[in-house]
Amino acid sequence: MQIQWVDMQKIRSEERDAVEDRLRALGNGHTDLIDVRIVAKQSNHHRHGGQEVRIAGLLRGKELAAARTRPDLSLALHEAVEAFIRELRRFRDRRDDRRSELASTPPLLGIVDRIFRDEGYGFILTDSGEQVYFHRNAVHDGLVFEQLTEGQRVGLDLEAGREGLQATTVGSAPPDAPAP
Repeated sequence: MQIQWVDMQKIRSEERDAVEDRLRALGNGHTDLIDVRIVAKQSNHHRHGGQEVRIAGLLRGKELAAARTRPDLSLALHEAVEAFIRELRRFRDRRDDRRSELASTPPLLGIVDRIFRDEGYGFILTDSGEQVYFHRNAVHDGLVFEQLTEGQRVGLDLEAGREGLQATTVGSAPPDAPAP
């Protein structure tokens, strides 16, 4: 992650280092935060004073920003950092909530119908009776293409292929999956 400071010469180096440490800590265990830009400018806002600090963070596919205006530049910086951290946490929580909703959707179930090991593909018969193509690269979740057997219970996700339905992922069936 890169951190850029613009027009922040009045901030002590110790304070800059502390802010950078806090921002870098936000990247621990995450790869979404790419770039952070911290900009100070004189503000003519009549209620909050004259120093504005704006923090903009570039995430994969999104930009987050927080700004605070206070009479003291250091106070504006501190409050802007706190607001930016809150926004980033909210963004990650919403993203994680959406991911868990998607992940909790049970996969379709089926059985391996035919396997063509030399060609690297096969077919699955879904519980609803549809014949679905799958490629060896779609096999995940601890399964190994070469070890699949005809009649084996699997979970799968589908999409429309060029010649009909195809499995985007083929994995182990959930332990509580009903028998076909």
